[in-house]
Amino acid sequence: MPFAFYDDPDRHLPPHPAIGLPVLLIVENAICAAWNVLRTHPPQGFDLLTAAEDEVTHELYEALFDHVFKKRIVAGFDSGLFSTVEREPKIRNFDRRHLDKMPDLLVRLVGRPTGVRNTQDGLFIECKPVDSKHGVLGQYCNNGLIRFIRGDYAWAMLSATMVGYVTGSYTISAKLLPALKNWPPGKPVDTIPHPCRRSKASSISEIVHVTEHTRSFSYTETSEPSPGITIRHLWLRRD
Repeated sequence: MPFAFYDDPDRHLPPHPAIGLPVLLIVENAICAAWNVLRTHPPQGFDLLTAAEDEVTHELYEALFDHVFKKRIVAGFDSGLFSTVEREPKIRNFDRRHLDKMPDLLVRLVGRPTGVRNTQDGLFIECKPVDSKHGVLGQYCNNGLIRFIRGDYAWAMLSATMVGYVTGSYTISAKLLPALKNWPPGKPVDTIPHPCRRSKASSISEIVHVTEHTRSFSYTETSEPSPGITIRHLWLRRD
């Protein structure tokens, strides 16, 4: 007898239920803790200031999962709320035309509602350098942020996270805010970056800012248009 998966009345059609703000804040605190590990106790041969993007992201991933998660460095960032942290898992996009999309990080949660599509559920995180050699528009927006808007990553989710590896005078207010005023071309951001009231700045990170973006694709499962997505921007200082 075949499994009637697509007729299951308990299956959640997209979008998936939202991830609560307290959970998002825990992940952000954990990322900051992992970043602090890289700054204060870097692996042998690793230089945060000069390392390439992929190397930085890989070391952040290991510090986050092998150290912060395993040792319960941040309250709540443990197996009570989260199951695993993945680095570049292969997932499909919203319409199945691309089967090997790879977000930088994917934090999986426990206790999610029965019926969500497991492969597409979790906190999707994309990481990009932001400095004089990696412009906000060309790198952060056109090669990172756009992937959440066009349905490559987190298409079943209502929120996701962008992490910036920042050097020099680059700040969200000085660089990201003006960049998003006319981006994407013809359909600018729905809301300018605004600080999250529950987030706090530190010596190694800016206060998390939030933007909201319209998505123009429709779900193949229902033919209904996708709702907008909320992006949380966490910028971490390399210098």
